Amino acid sequence: MAKTKRKPFKPRITKRINNLSRAINKIEPDLKNKVRAAEFSIQDIRPGINDVKYIKDGIETKVRYDQITSLSIDEQASLLNKLSTDRFNLRQERALQKLKETGKISRQFKRSLIDDNPDLLKSIEQLEETVAGSQPEGIMELFSSVDIISGEDFLNETDDFFQGPDGTPELFDFYRPGEAGGFSDLNVFTWSAYQALKGI
Repeated sequence: MAKTKRKPFKPRITKRINNLSRAINKIEPDLKNKVRAAEFSIQDIRPGINDVKYIKDGIETKVRYDQITSLSIDEQASLLNKLSTDRFNLRQERALQKLKETGKISRQFKRSLIDDNPDLLKSIEQLEETVAGSQPEGIMELFSSVDIISGEDFLNETDDFFQGPDGTPELFDFYRPGEAGGFSDLNVFTWSAYQALKGI
């Protein structure tokens, strides 16, 4: 009997977010308040218990958390950019999961966004204003049929929507917070939330 190839283990989202935060916290503190160009191409980040693995300019790299500050400033800055992007994307996904599973987003989760992802926090607050007075069960029902998409699927779907026929008033509803379930920013969280809130 042929053996079935096992898929690589993928930690739950909360664990992945925590591991990304752990790696970010080990980077030179001064870099976190500066905007620097990414000198290296960093892909496929996999933070673990003791170290973080990633592909740098096509080469697999592994570094222990306690050795991250020994990397060059340019590599740390490039790593920080990718770590921050991955964490933001996972936090969007986790926020949507919470809405699908419980119909609300906890204060603890929102507090974790204050310093690092204030734009996502703002989007969550805009959502809460739109559904103010609704019970969690009702919000769960709204989000139950929403597919969480990201990457190329997200870019293609939003591009198709906003490149629709000229003069279609509905295209502008997305950017009307509080009026039509809209939001100030376009990202995975707001796009998925907008699909759930249309027409309420």
